[in-house]
Amino acid sequence: MSIGLTDLAMVTFASLACAGLLLRTMTTTVSTRRARSVPTGDVTHGPVFLFRDKALIDATPDAIEMLSSHRLNTTEYETALHILGPHFPGLRQKLEDASEDQTVVEHANNAALFVALTRDGANTRLAIRSKAHDTHTDAGRMIENDVLLAELAMLRDMTDHTPQLIWQEDRDGKLIWANQAYLSFSDRITNRGSDVGPSAWPKSSVFPDLRERTGNDGASMRRISAVTADSLAEHWFDVTSVARGDSSLHFATDANAAVRADQERRNFVQTLGKTFAHLSIGLAIFDKRRELAMFNPALPELTGLSATFLSGRPSIDTVLDRLRETRILPEPKNYASWRERFSAVEASAKDGTYCEIWNLPDGRAFRVTGRPHPDGAFAFLIEDITAEVSLTRRFRSDIETGQAVLDTLTDAIAVFSSAGTLVMSNAAYAQLWSDNQSVGLEHRDLRSELQTWRNRSTPTRMWSELMDFAHMSAERKPWVDHAILEDGRNITCHADPISGGMTMVRFTFAPPIKPVIQKLTMTDPAIRVTRR
Repeated sequence: MSIGLTDLAMVTFASLACAGLLLRTMTTTVSTRRARSVPTGDVTHGPVFLFRDKALIDATPDAIEMLSSHRLNTTEYETALHILGPHFPGLRQKLEDASEDQTVVEHANNAALFVALTRDGANTRLAIRSKAHDTHTDAGRMIENDVLLAELAMLRDMTDHTPQLIWQEDRDGKLIWANQAYLSFSDRITNRGSDVGPSAWPKSSVFPDLRERTGNDGASMRRISAVTADSLAEHWFDVTSVARGDSSLHFATDANAAVRADQERRNFVQTLGKTFAHLSIGLAIFDKRRELAMFNPALPELTGLSATFLSGRPSIDTVLDRLRETRILPEPKNYASWRERFSAVEASAKDGTYCEIWNLPDGRAFRVTGRPHPDGAFAFLIEDITAEVSLTRRFRSDIETGQAVLDTLTDAIAVFSSAGTLVMSNAAYAQLWSDNQSVGLEHRDLRSELQTWRNRSTPTRMWSELMDFAHMSAERKPWVDHAILEDGRNITCHADPISGGMTMVRFTFAPPIKPVIQKLTMTDPAIRVTRR
């Protein structure tokens, strides 16, 4: 099939027309996209930031330098708004408004500066521009100077309203600069009134001794005081001094509360010391470093340790070693376990569970108690209980002696308290009335004992009369009566009142009788009457 010249010309013309239309469409699209990304006007003069969803993805060198000079604990997006926001009102609202692809934010005071915002999807381009004939660096310098002036105004406002005293002195101690708080306090020192202008500046520093103490190797801190003329009160400050070339900067913080607290603490410690000085109990307080922090005069008197040794703040190990050398501590059987005992004593004292009786070779006895204190400290209380122990031992010895004497008597004796409780009895009583020799360890009273006495004797009213005698509240006289045991023996019961409302009951047997009479007096089971 052949193609004519006319057909070939028509095909060529159509192809050229389509190519021209396609080229025009591409040119229009590129122009439209370029018009959306680049604002009208001159080229950008100043820093440029490119954000994608508030994340910085690119920036010009001067923009990076601007962010670096303002170190904030936040993102680059917030840092840029912190720097530019005060100078370009409505910048944050324009950035968050996604309805416009291009917008301009004017400077608050300088008509030559503005911010051009351009959006392309998630990307936002922020460019600082100038309408004047400025170079690229001039626009950046203008906005940076504006930011620095704003920071300077903020710093001046901070120094004028801070309660901290801040001032600068030269090498001769002459005042170069001071903030409002320093000048106001200086007026109180000299009582000059409220005029704090430069002409009313003090001729000398409020703290004249700072110049001699300020070093050249960094900051130094000290606590000093000054007396005001208006109230004649002493004011304390913690002053930090920083050397800067030929001058020095000073920062004074009010320390009145800290000084008062420290003074109250010292007064409290002195009060405790005076109180502890009159105690007969030895007191040793160890701090969290296990060093002796406080002791009272009774401690060296009881332990024999010198006050000079105790004032040297010895450790607990040193104190216990010295006590062992002076034979105040009980000697252990195994010296190898002595150090372990130290640790156990310390741990028990911190828990508040340490309490021991130290029996000394010279016959004395100490009660040593450990008590925990706040902040890891602990205290030892050493009390001389020699008299108490001696009295207890003597009392126990007297009781044992009295019991031994009672056990040697042939009469059966029992002592009852005013409430009817069996206080003590002897061996003859237990042999007469009890089959169990360990009943002395049990709680027994007069009522149960009377029941035993009734069960082992013939019926008689004597036991009821004895109960009435024991519970009589009026003045009592000795009481005596007789009874016959079920084995036929005659027994005599004596009841005598003793001190404290107690009653002593004593049982004695009648003298032996002839066998004939004994047989006649023995009970006959056939004619035994029924007991009550």
